[in-house]
Amino acid sequence: MAAKELSVVIITQQRDQFEWLASALEGTAEVVMSQQSELNDVLQLISMASASIIFVPIRRDEWVTDVQFIEGLVAASPTLACVAVGATIDQERLLGAMRAGAKDYVTFDSRPSEIAGLVRRLGERVPDVIENPMRQGSLVVMASERPVLQSAFHCLHLAAAIQKSAPEARVLVVDIGVPFAEAQLLFGLEGQFSFIDTLRNLRRLDQTLVESAFPRHKSGVRVLSAPPEGINIPEITTSEMFLLVGTLRSLFTHVVFNTCGLPTVDMTELLVGNANHVIFAVDQSITSCRSGLDFQARLKQIGVPMADTIVLVDHYLPKISPDSSAIAKSFASTKYVELPAATEVRLRAMNIGQLLFELAPQEVLAKRYRDLAAMIHLPAIAKAAAKKVGDQSFLSKLKHSLTGN
Repeated sequence: MAAKELSVVIITQQRDQFEWLASALEGTAEVVMSQQSELNDVLQLISMASASIIFVPIRRDEWVTDVQFIEGLVAASPTLACVAVGATIDQERLLGAMRAGAKDYVTFDSRPSEIAGLVRRLGERVPDVIENPMRQGSLVVMASERPVLQSAFHCLHLAAAIQKSAPEARVLVVDIGVPFAEAQLLFGLEGQFSFIDTLRNLRRLDQTLVESAFPRHKSGVRVLSAPPEGINIPEITTSEMFLLVGTLRSLFTHVVFNTCGLPTVDMTELLVGNANHVIFAVDQSITSCRSGLDFQARLKQIGVPMADTIVLVDHYLPKISPDSSAIAKSFASTKYVELPAATEVRLRAMNIGQLLFELAPQEVLAKRYRDLAAMIHLPAIAKAAAKKVGDQSFLSKLKHSLTGN
């Protein structure tokens, strides 16, 4: 029997404290950083992360407040294992934390093996938790630090192709790439909520809000866009993003994020690190490929996991070097899709706000988007739902939709 995967939360706004715990628990547990300090927000994050253990740093000058916070956590969730962390062993703070309900008290200079051993022991004692919402719907992230021309166009076509391959799937595009709100503007979509509004209303985010506030493209795909004026990335906390992504994955079978043009910050690291598929968007120019490789290398250097890598080579010209196979190989990927320039049909589609699947379904570009969709796995929930669509088998319907016949 496989060991259950533990999720651990640390409440801190200091990146070095998070990295200390993540390093100590590497291979032992998944660590989630909560920058929120309100009890209800922390409890919501714990629930979303399916966490069974939480580390609470005890500050030197505000230790009484921190001890009271532990007491509130334990009262609200008696099965939660709290671990207090201090800079040094202080008898008064240690006793206060233990009386409040902490299971143990450690210091930041404890050996990694001691922390890992403690977490393993605590993990054996806590009850099983429900399936992690971050593992439900499939998360697809199209990523590039450089702005990618028509990245929103790509994402909506990918999402629409997924939707067609599994008609009962629930598919969402979150368009926060640069230029902002491109998908919304291209396809004339107007919603009551922007990406920022959704972050500010996380506690209200449910299926009813989605249906009333997220615009629906005629393909069936829902779209959540950044506001046209853009987003202030430093104001978005990691815990807010974790809650948002987890909630969206519990509401949709597929969530496609466009992050092209965003810098490598905590938000993009979280998205890429939790994605089922990461699509690196490049063209054949050396500068674009080099930028993409530098971006990938930086993510690897800081320890961001990447489950499945797909390379999207846009405006591809087969007679020009480097070819798509060589580009994909440089990204250490065997999966790639070549998008032909198809300048005229792209422009027509964008100018009239129509998908290529309606305008020119037999065009090579439309077929390539279907190829890309075929690389995205269908979660069990989508597979089960798709079986209900008529008497024709799911595989037959998938083949039918991908060939366009």
